[in-house]
Amino acid sequence: MCNRVVQKNVPIKPGEPVTVLMRGPQGDFELPFTEAIFGGPARTESRHYWIKREGAEEVLVPEVTGFGEKNQTTGEQGWEDLPPGSALEGLLLPQPPGKNYRLLKIVTQPATPEQLARLGNDRAPVVHAIGRVGVPPPHFLYAKGAGERSKKRLTPRYS
Repeated sequence: MCNRVVQKNVPIKPGEPVTVLMRGPQGDFELPFTEAIFGGPARTESRHYWIKREGAEEVLVPEVTGFGEKNQTTGEQGWEDLPPGSALEGLLLPQPPGKNYRLLKIVTQPATPEQLARLGNDRAPVVHAIGRVGVPPPHFLYAKGAGERSKKRLTPRYS
């Protein structure tokens, strides 16, 4: 379920700050936001709920060098290293009234059989190799208008 994120080689637990990239004017993930607080996982199957009902916006968690999962059988903390340039998908919730932070949910998907064997958990975060700031993962490329998600895919802008 992703109970730890390792960003810039620093382990981050729920309740601790994490840097995310928000969409800029051109739709690329390029605007750093440092007031996000790691608030645990969100299932990719529930993405629509988080965006429509809770007002979350899609973000990337850049410079991730690993993540942690608790083994569901043994209770032991496991760690998975990621290659340089990796990013995790996240959902950034709106700022609660009277607070100066926004909660970040790390998007998880069903674990592969290999991940299940290594980590002992049936969920794993969605990882992307972005290589450089501003290149979004392909499924984030949707036309949006007036807060509604369109099913029309856009062509990625790789330069």
